[in-house]
Amino acid sequence: MSGNGRMESIIVTRDLRKEYVMGTETVHALAGVDIEILRNEYVSIMGPSGSGKSTLMNMIGCLDSPTSGEYVLNGQAVQDLSDDNLARIRNREIGFVFQTFNLLPRATALHNVELPLIYAGVSSRDRQRKAAQALEIVQLADRMDHKPNELSGGQRQRVAIARALVNDPSILLADEPTGNLDSSTSEEIMDVFDTLHENGQTIIMVTHEYDIAARSQRVITLVDGKVEAQMSVDYYLARGLKQPTAAPVAADPPTSPETTPAPAPAGEPAPAPEPETASAPEAAPEPTAPREVAPSPTPEIAPSVPPPTAAPVDPAPPEATPPAPGTPRPISNPWAPPTTPPMDGGR
Repeated sequence: MSGNGRMESIIVTRDLRKEYVMGTETVHALAGVDIEILRNEYVSIMGPSGSGKSTLMNMIGCLDSPTSGEYVLNGQAVQDLSDDNLARIRNREIGFVFQTFNLLPRATALHNVELPLIYAGVSSRDRQRKAAQALEIVQLADRMDHKPNELSGGQRQRVAIARALVNDPSILLADEPTGNLDSSTSEEIMDVFDTLHENGQTIIMVTHEYDIAARSQRVITLVDGKVEAQMSVDYYLARGLKQPTAAPVAADPPTSPETTPAPAPAGEPAPAPEPETASAPEAAPEPTAPREVAPSPTPEIAPSVPPPTAAPVDPAPPEATPPAPGTPRPISNPWAPPTTPPMDGGR
């Protein structure tokens, strides 16, 4: 925090632009991005496919240089640095966590975590000590001698997180870190990020999942290479941008008793139900009614049945309704990696 009580900025971009020439056309991947990320902040970056998320992450991670504009990382202007200086900054200031883990298949968890320290010239004894400490942070101290094929997907991602933390980076960049994991394992990984943030780690995460973005403090939305919106998660959720997690009420098994005063939880009469199984036990006044007569009164009586007054089975808050028009679309094409050099060789 600065002397005037304001939180210190760790990342600042001013009119950041990136252009790619493709044949006779020029693609404006970033068209003037102005963002500020504070130290110890937890930020999510979202946007549709082609919005510039991957390009912005390349800029923030010092994997690429902008065409124009200014980028200040931890007080240092990096837009004009050489490739060697950018590599040193990547190794010292930034930790990377990717969707595909990027682990060496024949190396143990301990050795995978050691890799950034090897590039930094740390001695073997110190490397092993720091790598073991990083694995303890992600609760994998008992798996440090296991190779990736002996670990679950969640454990492999924990190894990748430990590798990103081993150099004590200023910021942690995570690109779709739960994209290859099931929902239960994703929750475990997000709990790890929550703990890291509580301990003071600055985290920037690219995601297309609304519930993952809701774990952060702030959401930055990109559209067509520009910042469309920056909002706190509280305001983000208040706008109803979180995807509903409860199953639709209409998906419940339909029931349509004609004489029973309590309607089914679904709240809607089922179209053309099987009368012999749905109404036979309850139609006591007309036990001998023929089968072919049952379907006809159903559409006539159903509209007169008063709507159910009982609460739905799974009441959901107002924000759990489907997103309103204009909501950022889920990304079907995750961050394209061709512009990103292999993780282990760039660090």
